[in-house]
Amino acid sequence: MKNRGVAGFTLVEMLVAISLLGLLGIISWRGLDHVVDQRIRISEQDSQVERLIRTIGQLERDFDECIADSLLSGPIDTASRIPKCLTITRDQQLRDSVTIVRRHPSGTGYSTVSYDLDGDDLIRITTSDGSSQSVRVPLLNDVISFQTRLLSANGWVDFAEQSDTRVRAIEISIERNEAGRYRKVIAL
Repeated sequence: MKNRGVAGFTLVEMLVAISLLGLLGIISWRGLDHVVDQRIRISEQDSQVERLIRTIGQLERDFDECIADSLLSGPIDTASRIPKCLTITRDQQLRDSVTIVRRHPSGTGYSTVSYDLDGDDLIRITTSDGSSQSVRVPLLNDVISFQTRLLSANGWVDFAEQSDTRVRAIEISIERNEAGRYRKVIAL
């Protein structure tokens, strides 16, 4: 009689197959974990970029609504290099603050809007004419510096430098931790 072999897998073959499946599972899990981490990181960056775009858009709107020199009280100084609606100050830590007198969103009166650093947060402070209360809105966090430069016929100058020519544009520079420096030039 012939001895027939039993059909099936040996224990060694089963262990090899289980080991390969385990190895594929670990590789797949690590790949999926990496994809999820990247998705979270991209989502956070997307949120930060969206906030930055909204901040720059708000800056542009405030400058677009800037009140003309002839409508503000006081003598008109045609030799002034900076429009009367704009005030720039710098603190001891070399951080700038920009204040804009703009038309009130309702269409009547005016409001004063300031962009300033509060710690490492860039905030927008709005005060309506005749009101003593202000509204503080945080715009961006992790801001290292908020600085300005002015464009005149002599080129780019610091706002504190003396210049006898009218300013044509302002450059707003926002530097953030790990996100780099962003610049926006706004025509005046």
